[in-house]
Amino acid sequence: MKKLFISALFIGFSVSAFSFNGDDSASYYMQKAIEQSQARKVWEADKSFQKAVKFSPSNVQIRLEYGNYLINQRKAFAAVEQFGKVLETNINHSVALEKMTLLSFQLRRWSDVVMYGNKLLKNAPSADVKYMIGKSFYELENYGQSQKYLNEALAQNPRKLETVTLLGKVLIELSNYKQAIAVYNQTLQLDPNNNGLIYELGLLHYTLNQEKEAIKYFELAAEKGYKTDLDYYENLGLAYLDNDLKKGIQTLNKVLEAKPGNAEIMFQIAQAYYKVEKFQDAANTFYKIYQNDPTNSRALYMTGVAFQKKGDKNKGIELCEQAIKMDPNLAQLRTQKLIF
Repeated sequence: MKKLFISALFIGFSVSAFSFNGDDSASYYMQKAIEQSQARKVWEADKSFQKAVKFSPSNVQIRLEYGNYLINQRKAFAAVEQFGKVLETNINHSVALEKMTLLSFQLRRWSDVVMYGNKLLKNAPSADVKYMIGKSFYELENYGQSQKYLNEALAQNPRKLETVTLLGKVLIELSNYKQAIAVYNQTLQLDPNNNGLIYELGLLHYTLNQEKEAIKYFELAAEKGYKTDLDYYENLGLAYLDNDLKKGIQTLNKVLEAKPGNAEIMFQIAQAYYKVEKFQDAANTFYKIYQNDPTNSRALYMTGVAFQKKGDKNKGIELCEQAIKMDPNLAQLRTQKLIF
C-alpha cells in the first residue's frame, strides 16, 4: 500500500483550484498559506492556515486544503481533525471520506477504516478501498469479513499482489489450506521470485502431509534466496523424514548442533526410525531423550516399546513398566495399543 499513500495522500497545492467563499480575511490568509507552503516556509504556512480556519471555520475548501497541507507535513493526526470537521458538516463528503479512510489505514485505526471505507464504497466501489477494509478486518481478527472484502477487491483487480497474498493468510486463519495453496500459487504467477511465499507454500503442503511437495517448495525457496536458518532446516528435515530418512536426519542434525538435546526434534527422528523398523536406532534415540531429561517418561516408555519390537521383550517390558510407574497414564498406550 506504500504506493497508494504516495499517490493518494501526498497531494500538491494549487491556488487556482479553489475559490474561497469565506470573508476577505479568510481568503487572504488562505492565499498566503498556499504561497508560503509552496515556498516551503512551513511554520509561517501553518500559522496562516490556522488564521484562515479561525476566520471561516465552516469553510470546507479551507479545511480540505489545510488537511492536505498537514498530510504533506506528515502530521496525520492533525489532518484527521481537519477532515473530521468536514464530515461533521457533511458525513458523505467523498473527498473527506477518502482522506479519512487512507489516514485511518496509515494510523492503523482499523475500526475507523471499516467505518469510513464502507461509507466511501457507497459512491466509489474502489478495489483499493475494499483491500483496506479487508486488511482492517484481518487485523481485527474477523477473517470471514476479511475474506469477503478481499474477494470483492480481487474481482475488480485480480493482479494486485497485496490482495492475493493477504487472502492467502486469511484462508490459513480459516484453516482452508487447500484454497490457500491455490491462492498462493496465483500470487506466484504475479511474483515468481517471492521466496517467502514459496516457503509458505512448503509449510502449507507439510501441514497437509504432502511432504514431497513441501520439500520441493522448501528447496525452491532456498534457491530463490530464502534465509536458511534453523527454522528452515527443521521444517525441511521433518519433511524429509518420511521420504528420505538419511537426508532428513542429516538435515535435522544441523539444527541439533545449535540446539543439542532438543527433545522435540529427537523425538521426531526416533519416530522416523521406528516407522521404518530401525528399532535399535529408535530405542537409542528415545533413550537419549530420557537421559537428557529423566522426567520424560514418554521417551522411556517408547524405548521399551522399541526394544520389544526388535525382539528384546524382557528388557522392553521392564522399561515400559518403569515408565508407567513414573506416569500411570502411559498404561493406556499399552491397553489401547497406541504409540504416537
